[in-house]
Amino acid sequence: MQSVNKPLNSQEQVIDLKAYWSVMMNAKWKILGFSLFITILVAVFVTSLTPIYRATGSLLIKTSTDNTISIDSVLPLDTSRQDYFLTQFEILKSRSVSEQVIDKLDLGANKEFMPDDEVSLKKELTDYIKSLLPAELDSKEEKTSLSPRSEKVMLIDAFQSKLTITPVRNTQLVNISFDAKDPELAALVANTVARVYINQEVLGQSTSTQKAADWLEIRLEELRVNLEESINALEAYRIKENLIDLNATGVRSIASDELESLTDSYLKAKQTRFEAETLYLFVSNASGNDINYLMSLPEISQHPLITNIKNIENQTQQKVSELSFRYGYKHPKLVAAKAQLASIQEELKQQANKLVRGFAKELQAAKNNEQRLINELEQEKRKYQDITSTEQGYLKLQREVEANQSLYDTFLTRYKETEVTTDLDVQQAKILDKAEVPLSPIKPNKKLLVILAFIASFAFAVVYAFVIDALNDTFRTAAEIESKLGLRLLGLLPLIKLKRNQSLSPHVFFDDKNKAFSEAVRTLRTGFVLSHIDDQHKVVLVTSSIPGEGKTTTSINIAFAISQVEKTLLIEADMRRPSFLGVFKLGAEQAGLSNLISGSEKLENVIVHDEASGLDILPSGFIPSNPLELLSSAKFDAAMVILKQKYDRIVIDSPPALAVSDALVLSKRADSVIYVVQSDSTKQAAVKKGVSRLMQVNAHIDGIVLNRVDIKKADKEDYEGYYGYGQ
Repeated sequence: MQSVNKPLNSQEQVIDLKAYWSVMMNAKWKILGFSLFITILVAVFVTSLTPIYRATGSLLIKTSTDNTISIDSVLPLDTSRQDYFLTQFEILKSRSVSEQVIDKLDLGANKEFMPDDEVSLKKELTDYIKSLLPAELDSKEEKTSLSPRSEKVMLIDAFQSKLTITPVRNTQLVNISFDAKDPELAALVANTVARVYINQEVLGQSTSTQKAADWLEIRLEELRVNLEESINALEAYRIKENLIDLNATGVRSIASDELESLTDSYLKAKQTRFEAETLYLFVSNASGNDINYLMSLPEISQHPLITNIKNIENQTQQKVSELSFRYGYKHPKLVAAKAQLASIQEELKQQANKLVRGFAKELQAAKNNEQRLINELEQEKRKYQDITSTEQGYLKLQREVEANQSLYDTFLTRYKETEVTTDLDVQQAKILDKAEVPLSPIKPNKKLLVILAFIASFAFAVVYAFVIDALNDTFRTAAEIESKLGLRLLGLLPLIKLKRNQSLSPHVFFDDKNKAFSEAVRTLRTGFVLSHIDDQHKVVLVTSSIPGEGKTTTSINIAFAISQVEKTLLIEADMRRPSFLGVFKLGAEQAGLSNLISGSEKLENVIVHDEASGLDILPSGFIPSNPLELLSSAKFDAAMVILKQKYDRIVIDSPPALAVSDALVLSKRADSVIYVVQSDSTKQAAVKKGVSRLMQVNAHIDGIVLNRVDIKKADKEDYEGYYGYGQ
């Protein structure tokens, strides 16, 4: 088989399509066989499948209801929101709707949902086994049987597995589909689901409206009682507090005005008292009724009485001055004028003193007035507080009456509207397209299933072939041997297919029926001989990694080929598992190499001549207990010296390199080593290890012989020059 990972001489790796094609061609019959087998199985299976029909109906979910009257619903819905539509879709898929449809159509008794024949047979068998059980075990078994509700739940699950709710994108439509073996049942169920959903929505709204109306009626009666109680409480409070008018201009307003007036009067009295105290303070500081000090006070000097007296005094003073210039001081007129002036001044003093005494009285009067106003103001405040408290109680009861009245009016209006809309049938959804009876099944698509089965199985087989090829770590090409081992490929031996219990003839090299094999051996001989023209290697060791790789067959046929041109001896050095006696039909008593080395037989007695090929054969002889010691002995070396003198070429069939150390010992006594590798069988690690062991003892490995190569599967370009002409 051609490896996909074909080594390249350059460091770059490229995709080798030819290698991939070669892998497919090598496994083509397996790939096709597997694909056809799976396809036939699928075809047989799909022919037994019952066709399933799908019926689909369309439902329109409205975003707004038809307003027959302009009264809002008791339970309004915001149907414009996206979550409203998602909720409706989930309601359509709900178990509640499914259960109603099942009950309405009695689907539990429909054969579509009844157990099939196989299940029925199992149930009958179970019942029969139960009848054979003891009564106690039977009763325990009956206790574990499904309850009616569990069976109903299973029926709902089966129903929902056939139901499909699909919203139409960017619309208010939703498709309701149902799959069934019976096309009429599929259409019937799809339409029933839509009708049940619509009826459920209408019933839900009607029930909600009726419940709301009943609640409103009860609540309305409670509100009426509360309103009457609040009105009675308000009237009782009015009578208790002897209230007549408590509006904006009523008692509270009057009390407020009186309080404000008293406050203003008090402030004025306080100001008057303050001014009187100030004036009295000034006049009380006059010592001995000092008229000049008193007259310096504006409150006295500017008094009208004092002003008049002052004017008279000034006039008299002027008259005295005039008379003083005209008459002597004893003149009667002057004396009379001075007496008048003194009288006027005395009068001025008396009047000033009267004003001072009057200021004291005014101060006392101002204090008395202020105190009186303070007492009246405190009394008015208490009165106002009482009126305010009474009013607050009244207003509280009045607000309660107004709130109860407003609430009662609102509930009464809503109750009347609800009574009107109770019998109104408003649908939020309607059937746009009824589900029709489907004419063709939706599944199974038998042709498609068969085609897909073939494609899938073919692809799987191809991938599997590539995986197996990638995981194959054996040697199959010359390039792999050269790149992985660093050794050249001496030649290949094609695979000879044998019938069961048939063994390969020892003289297959001379059989005209296997010319390709003979030609491959001759090519191997020619390549080996030509590579040693100058330094003839007489002793050739043939070995392999493990038993069963065909090293003995290879050594025999190489010896046959060389014996046609040179005198050749074939030595069987594998004294642990000898096979020459059986291959060449020799007697069991035939002596051989072990006899020669031990000295029990002479050379001429152990050599067997093959008449058909002219090849001399030295079998292994008796099986010794220590083969390695015999091969390492000086007697073996002496025997080899004699044999080299007698023969042009000696071919040694050695034990495997990994099994024992015999091959390592023999390789030191051989001029060349031919390493046999079974194609597409021996692991690369084993070959590398065997070759490495030989190189450690400095064995001269001429190259690799790839044995049992399936030429039909291989790419002949990889083996060009290694097998016979015209093959």
